[in-house]
Amino acid sequence: MPDRVFAVVAQGEEAARELPMPVLAYFFIVFAIFLVLLGITWTFRNTAYKVQPRRQARQDPHHPSGPDGDHH
Repeated sequence: MPDRVFAVVAQGEEAARELPMPVLAYFFIVFAIFLVLLGITWTFRNTAYKVQPRRQARQDPHHPSGPDGDHH
């Protein structure tokens, strides 16, 4: 019985595949992608504020959309 267990374990070790790069290289690649995406996100900061329409209240209180914005 133990011989069969050792045989299965030995086969399992042979079937394992090596990574094409060291594990640290994967970390650096993912970190670089993260920094690029962070830079893209950073370039669009405050964009919503820049493109929102400027609201100007009308001075005529009898106008249907007066300063308080309600309709009569």
